[in-house]
Amino acid sequence: MLIWRRAWSTEAETKLDIDEPGFLYGGVAYETLRTYDMRLFAPKYHYERLLNTLSHMGLDLSLNYPTFKRILEEGVQRLGKEASIRVVAVPRGRFSAFEYAPSHSELIVYVRELKLEPLGYVKVKVSNVRKIDPLSTPADLKVAGRTDILLAKRFKGDAYDVIMIGSRGQVCEGTFTNVFLVKEGKVITPSIDSGILPGITRLNTLRLCRTLGITVEERWVELSELYGADELFLTHTSRGIVPVNEIDGWRRYETELGRFLSSRFEEFIKSVGENWE
Repeated sequence: MLIWRRAWSTEAETKLDIDEPGFLYGGVAYETLRTYDMRLFAPKYHYERLLNTLSHMGLDLSLNYPTFKRILEEGVQRLGKEASIRVVAVPRGRFSAFEYAPSHSELIVYVRELKLEPLGYVKVKVSNVRKIDPLSTPADLKVAGRTDILLAKRFKGDAYDVIMIGSRGQVCEGTFTNVFLVKEGKVITPSIDSGILPGITRLNTLRLCRTLGITVEERWVELSELYGADELFLTHTSRGIVPVNEIDGWRRYETELGRFLSSRFEEFIKSVGENWE
């Protein structure tokens, strides 16, 4: 692993201070990226989403987009392999038990080899832990240690992911995935106002479906619709599109359309110029 913190170092050379504010008091924003053919996938989207998370906490990033992208590209070149990249923005300012006054954030970049094992039979579960209502915590606040996600993951077991339901019973998303279902040839996914993170792979999947002439609905989705769907698939950065075989240990799905979209995903995203800006 390579780590950038104003300079590149290895994992063994990197130290975490015991009084690190992000460790003691939280507020660490993050994004996860990957490469295709050693090119950064959608770096500008990730940069803008990171800035959005920081804005919720009254913070900014001292790096402009060209500098941000250059650092990540340098890490990929140093690694020399397809990469999984974790970007975190650590708050800096005045912190104590009585004061949380962040002034700016420091960027730390982790670059490691992207290793994807064969998927096999994909199972998911519906979580008993509800997604935090956006009135309490914005759905697009992407910070390490969100309690709803941590508690939901506790019961994941051998499932690929767990799907979280919102405070009004609507289907939201997985702990690291967006959710799509297929019913009578239509692709349906929870809308942004359902209380979900606007996933970058989700966006590209919607564009792919529309390019192929597949009807897409972005709307509130009831839990019963998951069990009544013909197919179910997930999307996330590392894998793209992941067809689901089973939910909650009893409901099994067809995977024809999900597998077809997955097979077309990489070719499609490479043809969209703004993914590589």
